[in-house]
Amino acid sequence: MYHLFLEFDNLEPGVKSVEDLKYVIREDQHTAFVMSAVVARFVKDALIMNHTIISLKNCRFAFEGGKEFVEFDGKGRSKIFTDTPDWFITPGAFARSQWLVNHELHDLVTPQFISTFLEMFADVKKRREHCNLLFDLQLDEGHLNGRSVSSKSKPENRRRGSTKQKVSDLGSFELFSQFFSRLKKAAEANQFPTVQRLTDTAEVAKVPAALKSAVRTWFKAISSELPPNSKRVGAGNPELFCAPVRAQIQLIENYGLERYYKKLSKAIADAGDQYITDFTFKP
Repeated sequence: MYHLFLEFDNLEPGVKSVEDLKYVIREDQHTAFVMSAVVARFVKDALIMNHTIISLKNCRFAFEGGKEFVEFDGKGRSKIFTDTPDWFITPGAFARSQWLVNHELHDLVTPQFISTFLEMFADVKKRREHCNLLFDLQLDEGHLNGRSVSSKSKPENRRRGSTKQKVSDLGSFELFSQFFSRLKKAAEANQFPTVQRLTDTAEVAKVPAALKSAVRTWFKAISSELPPNSKRVGAGNPELFCAPVRAQIQLIENYGLERYYKKLSKAIADAGDQYITDFTFKP
């Protein structure tokens, strides 16, 4: 199990702050994110003070588009690479796989993907940079950050090609309680419990990816479905969607919310690398 963080200045980061970093490394499963320059600087500064950082155990970092690399083992001991390690993934390969998942773009229908993408990147330069990587347009090839996509893909890069999300939990009853309260409020008002409502934000792209993944897992456990996407919301009939959710909420409250979460958290841990779509839970 490891956490991979990549500093690519031509890809929107999923881990923008040190708080985001803390969220992600709490997960007991493989993760991969683009990190901001702020996070990269934090890690580099920490390395100046100490070469063993227990809180960063099982983490791998690629800085400046793949110019510098450091890996922390299971005890937090760092190893600096002089050559490109096998676990490095190019910006283009990452953009077309895990980056789409991290930013909730992987399961959007084409018109919704386009509109969401345009909203995310109002700046034309940023939009061009992302399109260049997503569609391998090879624009201004000599000035792109990172390494170009090799014709001989590495095995790990191919394994990351799936856009399915795996089960996730944050190990925090407080965060689960907040999620449950928002779910109950939406269901009682016959409003679709979208990821936006469940995380209490209008801009899903700004929500830490670890939190979004956990919210999807928790919702799947309760309702046996994924949170409604734009296609389902567009189809209407929120009353029909919310009725069974309200019934499940009542059962959970009768069972005891904290008791329910303890068993759910264990079930998620036991599920390992299972995809959210395949995950089921009964206390």
